[in-house]
Amino acid sequence: MIYIVTRHEGAVLWLRSKGYVGSILPHLEREQIAGGNTYIGVLPIPMVKAILDAGSRFLLLVLSDMAFSQRGASMTPAEMDLAGAHLVEVKGIELAPLKRAVVFGGTDGHGATMTVISERNLEKDGYEVTRVCEFKQLKMGSNLGKNDLPEDCGTRFPEYFWGFTFLNYDFSGLRAGDIVVVVDIPLPIRVNLDFSAADEAIEKIGELREKGIRVVLIDHHKRAITHYGKAIEKGAEVTFSLGAEQYCHYGAPDAYSRFWGTLGAICDRDPSMLPVEADEMEPFEERERYAAWIDLKKRDLPFLLETIRNDARESLTRPEATLRPPASEVEKNVTVVKRLTENSGYKELDAACACNDTPYGVGITHDCSAILVINYWKKLRPEEKNRIPALPVALRLAQHRDRFGHDTALTIKLGSPDCKEAEAQMDEIVKTLNSTRIKRDTLPENREDAIDYIASAFSDVPTPYFLTMHGWSHIETVLDSARILGMISGLTADEQTLLDWAALCHDLGNGAVAYRDTYGLLVADDDDGAEAREKHELYTVQILTEWNKRGVFRDIISGDDLRIISDLCYRHRKMSVLPKDPGASKLCSLLRVADALDKTRNRARYNDNGEPYSWVKEKLPAESIKHWEAQRAIDAIRLHIEKDRIVFEFLVTDEENSTFIIDDFEKELAPLGNTIPAWSIRITPVPE
Repeated sequence: MIYIVTRHEGAVLWLRSKGYVGSILPHLEREQIAGGNTYIGVLPIPMVKAILDAGSRFLLLVLSDMAFSQRGASMTPAEMDLAGAHLVEVKGIELAPLKRAVVFGGTDGHGATMTVISERNLEKDGYEVTRVCEFKQLKMGSNLGKNDLPEDCGTRFPEYFWGFTFLNYDFSGLRAGDIVVVVDIPLPIRVNLDFSAADEAIEKIGELREKGIRVVLIDHHKRAITHYGKAIEKGAEVTFSLGAEQYCHYGAPDAYSRFWGTLGAICDRDPSMLPVEADEMEPFEERERYAAWIDLKKRDLPFLLETIRNDARESLTRPEATLRPPASEVEKNVTVVKRLTENSGYKELDAACACNDTPYGVGITHDCSAILVINYWKKLRPEEKNRIPALPVALRLAQHRDRFGHDTALTIKLGSPDCKEAEAQMDEIVKTLNSTRIKRDTLPENREDAIDYIASAFSDVPTPYFLTMHGWSHIETVLDSARILGMISGLTADEQTLLDWAALCHDLGNGAVAYRDTYGLLVADDDDGAEAREKHELYTVQILTEWNKRGVFRDIISGDDLRIISDLCYRHRKMSVLPKDPGASKLCSLLRVADALDKTRNRARYNDNGEPYSWVKEKLPAESIKHWEAQRAIDAIRLHIEKDRIVFEFLVTDEENSTFIIDDFEKELAPLGNTIPAWSIRITPVPE
């Protein structure tokens, strides 16, 4: 049998005129077999090799690049003769080794979308990809050993994934230059196992890196950074997504990733996805319905993954049963669910809160082994009727705060399944969530109380209308970024504590007008907030001094540490001179960068009074408009961190408007010198 390959319309007649009667195949990969000739057609190379291995002959129709580019498939057989068309027999093929990738991904709606987006982008980069994204129902417990669970635990539970699935995965097919990508599965602290899954996984990462295999960890859980520093030391590359969670994936965004990534972020209850302007309401309602479909279909994960991979958007419009809210009661600000359905958890609690329009939800799992507590995500931003958003449950219930996951969702595990104990503890949680925040005449007793005290100050004090968000949500973001920067800068525990407190307090002075009489601050009677903003670093120091006199930080922050923290706050603006002490100078530089990292679109969609930008813009001065527009042009910032370098990637929708912020950010980085790894800035356009 003779096989001839061509996609040339005139070539078949030409071949027949030459007496060839073999099978004509329509496809061949261009320039994959030999030389620089142009081979007409596209055929998978493994198929060509199979033809040759079977003993058949294989011929290629060869035509000069010039002739083909001028006339292409419209050439007649006579013209092909003049152009020098001829056949070349292929005697053998050496297959070029393919780059291989293994991508592990989380199994919730957000994890599924980010996994498939990463898979497609890896394929664009020339990788042959193996996807591992599997939900497995496993027993929970404490002090579980390596013989208590299967070698493959799927990718749903981070501790089980890293302690079993990842450690036992067969990486023998990977070579130097191949890549392992883990998406939306944070390195865990020890909770259920009798060994540290993270520590052993990091050793495995080191083994892969010694073989020249890249390991990329992609995450947005900014509190789950306990082990990332060690992973980076072992050679892992870590990508953190700041701002919108729709970019928590491998590779650059495109129209496909924007669509599915947005739905994934809604599944994860990312407040940056919520509508603000009137023209955003209807599109959001449609996307929210699509996200609900994804949440339902994750129970059939293989089908969902293929739907996303094939970009089958028509599936999203099919009528499906929606998640029905469970029976619930309302106790003031809290929706209470006595029993949640198995495997529904947070989403069922969220649906109950939506029905009752409460900021908090509390529910007991079906087997009474845990209590789930959430913030209803639509109450996490200021509104015209609700200027003060509810504080995150991880702050209100600090004693139960996880060291991974989200501040707005807690799983409080009980010692043993006991429904009476669960109900009693739930009653206490409801009382705490319904209680007023710490009163000004009640001094904090511990670190958590002090943070609550600070959070209350930001929530209770009006911020000038012309500022982008400078309230508690901004403070939380700066704190998260400060912890990430501290991790990559090798800060000691004491240094990180100082930086954390400075991040929490640095913008207190924006509320100087409200504190003018209480603390005797020198602010003009007719100040609309402009003077307070201009001197807010000075007012911050005065407020901290007054708080210290009143014993707010007694037995929590020492006098010496408070002086350092106050000085860091005073100097956090780039117009100020850095401290002379090298250690303090390093902390101050990191604080400035952490502050500058929170300049994305989500922060400039409305102000702290819940007024959307379209309203505020009408009364903004030109300089303020410049700040707002620049931040609105930056959708998100991704940090790509390696042992010896860090890339700050700005994902922008308007490069011209974003330049102001990016140039300013580069100036903030300049004083850091060797404090952080060698850095660079990357600007990535985002399609609208």
